[in-house]
Amino acid sequence: MKQEICHAFCDSISVHEIPGGLGISSTMFQANGDPVGIYAIGPDRNGLWRLDDGGWILPMVISSGYDIASSQRRDALSAIVSSNGLQFDEDALEIHSAMLTAQEVPAAAVRFFSTISRVADLALWTHDRIRSTFKDDVKAKLEAMLPEGVTMEFDAIPDERVKDLRADVVLRSPGVAPVALYLVQSDVPLFEAMLLKSETKGLPGRPRVAALLEKEQSGTAKTRLRAVNRLDAWAVYSGEDESAVERIREELEHPVLS
Repeated sequence: MKQEICHAFCDSISVHEIPGGLGISSTMFQANGDPVGIYAIGPDRNGLWRLDDGGWILPMVISSGYDIASSQRRDALSAIVSSNGLQFDEDALEIHSAMLTAQEVPAAAVRFFSTISRVADLALWTHDRIRSTFKDDVKAKLEAMLPEGVTMEFDAIPDERVKDLRADVVLRSPGVAPVALYLVQSDVPLFEAMLLKSETKGLPGRPRVAALLEKEQSGTAKTRLRAVNRLDAWAVYSGEDESAVERIREELEHPVLS
């Protein structure tokens, strides 16, 4: 089995024995620096094997913001997985093969790595496309709910005194402090928001700094807690979009600080 798998992958993988089967590592790497690997579990009493990913790829993709509770996104994931004859377990968050003979394992392992690569691409798709969709949704809601006279600038500098710091949206209205709004799907916008608040603290006419989380679990719990205690305002968009935008709108009621 080892020789056949190694022949299928040439020098790009390593195979080692583990309790209950084989561990197969590739030259690809996860975001945390660990090599991408799968497992060949077996043989069972009938001499059959099963490949699985050990439950790491789906949690990684989901943590990037890919919501498999959405039927459209679950169907996209299912299409990728099933195209190579694999299945995914929503409860265990694991991708696995059907039972295989020893002769079928090497070729199936090649297809499994191909599937993992395509599933991992969903995280990149999420970062660009889903974030864009969230921003478009918020933009439309802001345009519908903000009072007349309020201007919106996107990917803009809230305060010219700190030109290297940008916000996803900057709201401006005559006579009131500008509002720097960060749209949050990960920790990064929260860190940026807290940095802007720190850099402009005590400055006359400083912007109000607000965060709009796509969902309650956006970002890590520790970073969310820090942001809640430091920012001027925050709200959760999913399921309460109008209330969330109204909370942000209230920040436009603060006069310019001298």
